[in-house]
Amino acid sequence: MISVYITSFNKGKYLRQAITSVLNQSLQPEEIIIVDDGSNDNSREIIKGFASRYPEIIKPIINENNYGIAKTRNIAISHCKGELITYVDGDDYFFPSKLESELKIIRNGNYGCVYSNHVFVDEFSNENGCFADKEDHPVEGDLFIENFTRSFHVNSGSNFHNEMFYKNNAIKIGLYDENIQIWEDWDFRIRMSKKFRYGYCSEVNSAYRRLPTTGLHNSSINLHYHEQIKIYNKNKLLMQDLKQQQQSHIHNRVYSKIKYLFIQIMEKSRQDKYFFRTIYYCIHFIVTFRTRKSISAALRALKNT
Repeated sequence: MISVYITSFNKGKYLRQAITSVLNQSLQPEEIIIVDDGSNDNSREIIKGFASRYPEIIKPIINENNYGIAKTRNIAISHCKGELITYVDGDDYFFPSKLESELKIIRNGNYGCVYSNHVFVDEFSNENGCFADKEDHPVEGDLFIENFTRSFHVNSGSNFHNEMFYKNNAIKIGLYDENIQIWEDWDFRIRMSKKFRYGYCSEVNSAYRRLPTTGLHNSSINLHYHEQIKIYNKNKLLMQDLKQQQQSHIHNRVYSKIKYLFIQIMEKSRQDKYFFRTIYYCIHFIVTFRTRKSISAALRALKNT
C-alpha cells in the first residue's frame, strides 16, 4: 500500500496540477493525504473540491494555523496508512509512472528509500533541464556522504526530491525535526541515509518548480545561515565512524556553502552599516568551524566592511 501526501501553503496557483498528477498515476496510490498549512489563498477551496469528487482516495487536513513545513510533513505522515510513502509539494508535480517505477526498485533492491531523476520547471511549467544533466551521475546504496554534501545547495537544487520511503523507517529516525524552519528535508535525508540504503530510478518522475521566490534572498540570508549551521552541528556526530578523509570532504563542502552565506551577510551588513552585527557573525563563523580558513575568511570580510 502506497500513501502519497501533498503539503501546501498558499500554493493555490499550482495545487490543481500537483493533485491531478497524483490522480493520473499508472499505479494508483491507496490514499492521497493533502495538508494545507493555514493558507490564506484559494488552496482550501481547491482541496475541498478535489476531496468531494474523490472522497474514497483524497483525505484533506486543514491546519487552522501555519505550523511550518516540518510539522506539516509530520502531520501528513502520521495520517498515512500505507507501508510506503512518497510526497509532492503543492507547487511541484509527478509524471505518470512515478509510483510504479519507484515501487519496483524499492522492492527489488532491498532499499529503504528510492529517488528519481527530475526536471526543473518555471512558474509556467516550462522545462529547464534534468538534474542528472547537471551532475556527474546519480548514485545508489550508501548515500550518507552524498546526502550530507550534494543536498547542500541554495540555488542549484538537490538531486534528492520526492523520495519514496517506508513509513516505519521515517518513524525510526524520528521523522522531521520540527525545530528546523527550513532545510528540514536535508536534515531528514542525512539521518535517513545514515541508516538505510538508497535506490535510484533514472526515469524523470517529477518536476521541481523554481519560482522567482525560490532560493536565497536578502530577507532570508540570516535564516539560511543559522539553519544550515544548526543542521551541520546536529548531525556532524554521525560522521565519527567515517574515515578522516571522508569527514574532511563533508566538512569542506559544508564550509564552502556556509562561507558563501557568511559573505552575503557581511556584504548586507556593510551596506546597512550594522557594525555590531558584522562582529557577531565574524565571531559566530569562526567559533562554528574553528579552522584557520574560517579565521582568515572572517578577517577578510571584516576588513572589507
